[in-house]
Amino acid sequence: MSLVHRKTILRKIDNGLYVVTTQMGDHVSAATVSFLTQTSIHPPMLAMAVRVGSDLYDTLQKSRRGAVHFPGKDQQQIVASFFRKPVVENQTLNGHRYTLTTRGNPLLKTFPMALEVDVVEIVSKGDHHLFLCEVVATHLWSDEPTLQMADTSWHYGG
Repeated sequence: MSLVHRKTILRKIDNGLYVVTTQMGDHVSAATVSFLTQTSIHPPMLAMAVRVGSDLYDTLQKSRRGAVHFPGKDQQQIVASFFRKPVVENQTLNGHRYTLTTRGNPLLKTFPMALEVDVVEIVSKGDHHLFLCEVVATHLWSDEPTLQMADTSWHYGG
């Protein structure tokens, strides 16, 4: 198989950009995720791939819950701030204020919308494991277009 062809073709898959947060005990974690899709309507389910060995992976695996934030098209710089390991200071994640939901998930109201999810199953294959999640709560502050990988100069996957 041609590596160049594989990367070219797989990078044609439409990917959004999301910031996922979770908390286990006193430890808060967050990261940018681009592999996400809806898998069921009843019940509402998502499949999300998370890089093995990342802080988000380890914390989400333990907590079994989190929040998936949908950035607006103009929030590329904020999304980029979650490419690195989270820094938690004075109720902020990488400089962005968060609050805890009634379910205990860190919520970033910086973004126009978010879903809270419970992890139902983890499929452990490849360098990103698949987290099958049920949507259990919604937060909509503004209905606006969301940031897509194609809106950026970034490339991930392939």
